[in-house]
Amino acid sequence: MMMMIVRVQHILLSVILLILLLHVDPVTSQTGGGGTSTCSGQPTRFSAPSESTCLPWANQRGQDKTYPDDFGGILNQVEIYQCPSRNKRVIISNGIPDHDVTLQNPLAPCQTNWAVEMPLQPQVAASQTEIPIRGMVAMALNGVPAYGPQESDDANAVDGADSVPGAKFWYGHTGGNLVWHFHNPQMGQETVAPTTLLGYAMDGFPLYGPLADADVGQLDACNGMVNSDGNYVYHVRAIHQVDPDVDYCNGNSPETNWNYILGCYSGSVAQSAVFDSSSYILDNDCVLDPNPVFDSDDDDDDGDGNDEPTRTGVNIIVMQPDDLLFFDEWGAPPNSPTRPNQNTNLPDSGLPHLHRLRTEGAQLLQAYAASSTCGTSRYTTLTGKYASRAESNDSGSNLPLEVTIPTTKLMGDDCATQNLAAEFQANGYRTAMIGKWHLSNIRKNTYSYEGAVDTVKQCGFTSVGGLYIENLASSDDGFNNYSDGTFSHNMEWITDEAIKVINEDSYEPFFMYFNPTVPHASNSIEDALNQFSCRDTADGMLPTEPVIPGMTKEYGSCTAYRQSVIARSNGVDDYGPIWLDDAVGALLKALETKGILDNTIFLFQEDHGMDVKGAIVEGGVRIPQFVHYPAKINAGTQLNVPVSTIDVAATMLDFAGITPSYNLDGMSWKKALESDSQRDFFKDGRCLFFEIEQDRAARCGCYKYLTINDPNDSTTYSRGGAQGLSVQPANLFDLCGGTSEYITDKATNQEAANLLAIEPTKAAELLVALECHLDRTDGSGADFPACNLFDPPAPETDGPTASPVAAGTPSPTAEDETRGPSGSPTKAPTGTPSVSPTFNPTASPGRAPPVTPAPTRTMMMMQNMMMQNMAAMMMRRRN
Repeated sequence: MMMMIVRVQHILLSVILLILLLHVDPVTSQTGGGGTSTCSGQPTRFSAPSESTCLPWANQRGQDKTYPDDFGGILNQVEIYQCPSRNKRVIISNGIPDHDVTLQNPLAPCQTNWAVEMPLQPQVAASQTEIPIRGMVAMALNGVPAYGPQESDDANAVDGADSVPGAKFWYGHTGGNLVWHFHNPQMGQETVAPTTLLGYAMDGFPLYGPLADADVGQLDACNGMVNSDGNYVYHVRAIHQVDPDVDYCNGNSPETNWNYILGCYSGSVAQSAVFDSSSYILDNDCVLDPNPVFDSDDDDDDGDGNDEPTRTGVNIIVMQPDDLLFFDEWGAPPNSPTRPNQNTNLPDSGLPHLHRLRTEGAQLLQAYAASSTCGTSRYTTLTGKYASRAESNDSGSNLPLEVTIPTTKLMGDDCATQNLAAEFQANGYRTAMIGKWHLSNIRKNTYSYEGAVDTVKQCGFTSVGGLYIENLASSDDGFNNYSDGTFSHNMEWITDEAIKVINEDSYEPFFMYFNPTVPHASNSIEDALNQFSCRDTADGMLPTEPVIPGMTKEYGSCTAYRQSVIARSNGVDDYGPIWLDDAVGALLKALETKGILDNTIFLFQEDHGMDVKGAIVEGGVRIPQFVHYPAKINAGTQLNVPVSTIDVAATMLDFAGITPSYNLDGMSWKKALESDSQRDFFKDGRCLFFEIEQDRAARCGCYKYLTINDPNDSTTYSRGGAQGLSVQPANLFDLCGGTSEYITDKATNQEAANLLAIEPTKAAELLVALECHLDRTDGSGADFPACNLFDPPAPETDGPTASPVAAGTPSPTAEDETRGPSGSPTKAPTGTPSVSPTFNPTASPGRAPPVTPAPTRTMMMMQNMMMQNMAAMMMRRRN
């Protein structure tokens, strides 16, 4: 009886397969528009090549399949080549989708050996060509073919009336020949926009997402148009933009009416062909397409009158661990006077992967955090703005505004549009946040992991994983719904989540903000390694341990790997740094395996200094910063000028060729890597500002001016004073010690002696700069021109690109011109006021040691006035 049932099932399945196979026969069974095989009599059809291994999905109709977990190790493979000698674009793929799917029939797709040739530089032909009524009309970016709008009969498959379920969905389905394909105009992309590149039609022209309803009239009958840069492109039509009630054929015309993907070919398909990739040989001049196009029209996308740069497609990782020490080998600032001989050494086993980032890329030798706590520093990194500008800051009318972790969150526009993730997301990037967040207000007793993920996603992130919404509770008394003691630091979890982002099969580049909780002392690193497992996470218990090449895989288990961290350490202080370094190595390995390491920027920085944490002295704000980018930055590069976390957003956008849509305080240092004049400006003309609580500091050139607003409410005063540093109401320091270079000698801390009385003119110059900054960050409005000692030089015509500035806003360095990343000048908007600094002290790029003037009566009076009144100038801002 059982054999009879099985035999009947096999017969039924064979009948189903036979029926389905009939509708894909490229010659004999294509009917439509009244039972004919064509409308005009001249269609061009392309047959599928051979197949190999099939996915294990037979007879699983209705089941959801998650990519890549449910694909049985058979993952999407696609390569797109440019072959100029024969004017060919070649797409080689295995035809497996790279996204989640729902199975709409009992058939399992097989790997298909696609090798598709089409024109690399297509031309609009003198006459149009009919597309196949059924069968292949285009190749999607993921290497899956797109078919015409009919299935097994004359019915409209895209409109949902097909006899084989599933044709209408964006993710596609399997045909009777076991080839996965699309009919839906979104061609395998769940969300699309007019600028989304979907793939290439068989005549070679690119296919983009649908236009808005009001703009569809710009399309010709084939769905094509000439964009503003003079290129002919196709735009698919949204389903509701096609009338399914009209006949498929438009008489005997090659222009068909069900023009979801195409209405016809505008170019010739005579030189297009499908080959079997198992025997296909590429031409010698074929090269991988290095930068897939992400925008159909890169001229004046935002309507500001400026030509926009072409995006490079560079991937970006910004890594910011929590409370990592500044090791001496990395060029740490001088020790505090109370411990001049303290050593901060690397583990004996070294940190080889961080060493690789530092030595094979650029080391920024004078990098700063714009604010000296983790949350406020993260705000400046993500937004490119000073923390005092946070929309969340409601610290009252007292000035300067209070800059603390509770007052500095991503809210309002800061969350929705004015941050690095939102900017990249708006420009076609996948964006991911992994690890510690600390930038949203949550109610810990009503917290849920899913709710926290949704909160963070609202700030521009496509995906959020391995999330620690706040610091871990430090004791049982502090446990709450978020941190309940069931998990701790877990570098394996967050690293695995980051690798999933890297390994996602997508033609969109990615931006990842990767923030380990390690080695923050709210939870013991030793306890995390010994008392918790890799499965213990803030998202509950993982079903299995993550297997991570470069971390756990080589050791066979999480426990064995974690014991290796301990074995490689000299003591507990080494646990965190080694654990972090291993994660960096695992990410580098994943990038190398994916083949995208050279085209990925990996920026590593601390969140703040640890020598005097929470203070705006050098030991609290100086940080290590390394940038690894093999495609553009030479190994061993060093940039020895002051830069800040506020510069990260501007610089990353500059490398990506994106003009920011909002005002930034930061500047791109990309041009300073190659231009002496730009480096001189960063070194001697630019001013950086530092903020915590109501204390402020300015560094311009070698000098630093620091003010203490209220000694009774100042971490800088209490911790800095305890370390033997000068914490008077007003302080002037020469960080170069009378030379022209920043002092890093461990025992020579330049903030121990206040030079206010010795160099009153310099103090006055920096005080004016600080007052300029305070005026522009007092919460009264968006006043962004920079407060510098002198203007930066104009971008050099043969040098690197200029710093990004907000589209349509003036550069802080020009009165009648603005410059975007391309460096090309365009007239500023009419009526734009001058944006030169409100003060204009002069400064020479070179410096001589300070000379103490003779104590004349006038000078003595000036010194006394400076000592007595300079702090009062700051205090008056509270009124």
